[in-house]
Amino acid sequence: MNTRFLEAFVWVARLGSFRAAAEKLNITQAAISNRIASLEQDFDTRLFERDAREIRLTFDGRRLLGYAERMLELSREMSAIGRTGSSIAGIVRIGVIETIVHTWLIDFLRRVQEMYPGIELQLTSESTRRLHEQLRQGELDLALQTDPVIGDGIRNTASGSIAMGWVGRAADWPAGMAPVSLAQLAERPIVTMNRGSQPHSALMELCEAEGVPAPRIHCVSSISAIVRLVQSGFGIAVLPLAPARDQISSGTLNIIPCTTNLTPQRLVVSYCADLTTEAIQLVAKLACEEAARFTLNLEPQYGFDPHQANDATSKTYQSP
Repeated sequence: MNTRFLEAFVWVARLGSFRAAAEKLNITQAAISNRIASLEQDFDTRLFERDAREIRLTFDGRRLLGYAERMLELSREMSAIGRTGSSIAGIVRIGVIETIVHTWLIDFLRRVQEMYPGIELQLTSESTRRLHEQLRQGELDLALQTDPVIGDGIRNTASGSIAMGWVGRAADWPAGMAPVSLAQLAERPIVTMNRGSQPHSALMELCEAEGVPAPRIHCVSSISAIVRLVQSGFGIAVLPLAPARDQISSGTLNIIPCTTNLTPQRLVVSYCADLTTEAIQLVAKLACEEAARFTLNLEPQYGFDPHQANDATSKTYQSP
């Protein structure tokens, strides 16, 4: 039995589309159709029900899927025997959120390059919501973001968290000042990440829990832009603190102490469990390790609790 035919079958089942599977495997849609037809002839049964809107696995198709995934996993393990890091090749498409771009991304990319020089990385930066869509649609292999991705064949590993906090221009918010109430902060113009992002959601949830009316919020997709706006005196910001470490250390920005705490920003490594591409799983493993290393070594002033990290860095989610 040709494993390429099983590979085509698995990706059509996961992505729900012959076209998406063809794009994933970089072959024509006709080739996908031919491979599925060959499998259906070999097993003398239909594997998919097709109509104008969608395709669905038949009963026999669902039975075959588990066997196909196991066979592809065995094939991948067999091909890895005797291979070294320098001999592993492939393309891994990675999506990251802004927080990671400004913290541990460079160290992670350097480590991948050192250990697996034959792996080509393609990088994009998007919001968590957009990265979820791209991973489920097969446009990404790996997403470094804030929440588990629900989808067939997607694995999620929690990889620590970063303190979220209030930041203001040092001239307006001197170091050592007494904690300020949420209601007082909500009277100021507030800058944070896009609606639906974890920083924006954490702010809105805190206001609701404290009974504080929704403040005036300016949503900006770029952490660099948020920092510049705060430095100019435009307002105060709610953001993960680690990306602003340089500005806080240099004294241009200060952390504003608040009487109520914001929920930390989680980090989650999500990837397609592509049973035929070893490169994706190896790069995902390095991402988990680098995220855990970074969060475990955060300075105390950024509010990271290492006891929480021990739980978070070891937790793996398996999508249903």
